[in-house]
Amino acid sequence: MTRILRLLQARINRRTTRLGVVSMVSLLSACAGYQPVPPQVKPIDSIALETHAPSAQDTDTWPQDGWWSAYGDDQLDQLMQRALKNNPTLAAAQARIARAQAAANLARSTESLQVGTGVDASYGRQSENYLLPRPPLGKGGEYISQGQAVVNFGYELDLWGRNDALIRAAQAQLKAAAFDHDAARLALTTSIARAYAQLASQYDLQDILLATLEQRRAIRKLIDERVANGLDTRVEVKQAETNEAALRIDLEQLATTIKVTRLQITALAGDMPAAADAIKRPTMTAVPFNIPVNLPIDLLARRPELAAQRARITAALGEAEAAKAQFYPSINLNAFIGFQSIGLGQLFSGGSLINSVGSAFRLPIFDGGRLRANYAGKASDIDAAVAQYNQSVLAAAQEVAEQLTRIADLSREEAAAREALSAADEAHRLATLRYKGGLSPYLTVLTVETQLLAQRRALANVKARRDDLQVSLIRALGGGFSETGTAPQLSAGPQAGNRHQ
Repeated sequence: MTRILRLLQARINRRTTRLGVVSMVSLLSACAGYQPVPPQVKPIDSIALETHAPSAQDTDTWPQDGWWSAYGDDQLDQLMQRALKNNPTLAAAQARIARAQAAANLARSTESLQVGTGVDASYGRQSENYLLPRPPLGKGGEYISQGQAVVNFGYELDLWGRNDALIRAAQAQLKAAAFDHDAARLALTTSIARAYAQLASQYDLQDILLATLEQRRAIRKLIDERVANGLDTRVEVKQAETNEAALRIDLEQLATTIKVTRLQITALAGDMPAAADAIKRPTMTAVPFNIPVNLPIDLLARRPELAAQRARITAALGEAEAAKAQFYPSINLNAFIGFQSIGLGQLFSGGSLINSVGSAFRLPIFDGGRLRANYAGKASDIDAAVAQYNQSVLAAAQEVAEQLTRIADLSREEAAAREALSAADEAHRLATLRYKGGLSPYLTVLTVETQLLAQRRALANVKARRDDLQVSLIRALGGGFSETGTAPQLSAGPQAGNRHQ
């Protein structure tokens, strides 16, 4: 094998001069058929955002991996861990990473010397009128054995960078698959957190309904006393019974909603429905809104789906470079060494030694426009990847802007809701006292009580929206994702520039 490699190197050295001449002629011939395809879409390279939110505080930190632990809820932590381990969506994303890794390894294999071996053996009658003459000069017409055992060597000279471009494309696709996994992980964890916060708000609403039910039962006792004293009629009693029954209906409906939410959380965690009964009431603590001061600058590198789209642009650029290189000649070097004989008994004797060193030269001259069409298609893939990236950037910017707008208005809405609840609570207290003293009818108490329940629900809804906004903001900020390494230059750079040459 060492001897073959030395012969191969010697042959390369002898042909270096001729190769340079041939390559220059071939280059001129290929360039005559190659036509550059200008880009149609320019990538977005910055985001402008109004980051001021009165109810949020500016910090230098972004959400960290495991951000849900800030809520201080052990049950939520356990749900997240089970989801990250068992959820089928993440398992599918991991499988796509493995496939992309295999594709990258396959592309890198083209850089290496290819070595293979083969052994052939046969036994049969030889023609009297072919290679072997008739006896006694040869063995034509006889049954004889033949054999060949060789080691083959092959190497492709990547003079125009085709293989290198395909390797870059495969590596970029591997990065895209990894970033897609990060995006799926972020979507999963934030979906669980939002459903879990929704479950917490449903329990809060249950508390409100139960407290209202107790109030109505207290009023009913007062009505019973007034009826016994001849101050009220059975009409007020039936009205009170109707109101209690209506609240019990609301509680039953809410209990069903809680069960459904538990089932949704269980499914997201990758568990069977039977595990839903084990989910207890959430104990989440309030988490402040934190807006990074460098939000407009760093957002492009903090969103996993944007990183995936950038990687796909790099992959499209690599595939376009590989398509361009097909216009130029390909040169392959090959060699073999082994043994060949008629008669297996002599196969490995010294006289049976064979070897060869050679090269193969291929140059496209006329292909009916196949190479141009292929290159145009790859160039269109770049435009499509950039357009998809731009769409993702716009969606990310819109999502962040929406969350900041809602956060900015939330504090004012919460203050108004608390003020309205305080007024409704005082009105209910006064109406109850007046009814007890016989100064106002039960209808007044009923009206004020309905308003009080509505304001309690409104404030609970504000709290639920706050929790949901918190998780949505974390998702909009990337949920602790940070692209490692240097992001590809989208608006300029050697890869993008090669396309226009």
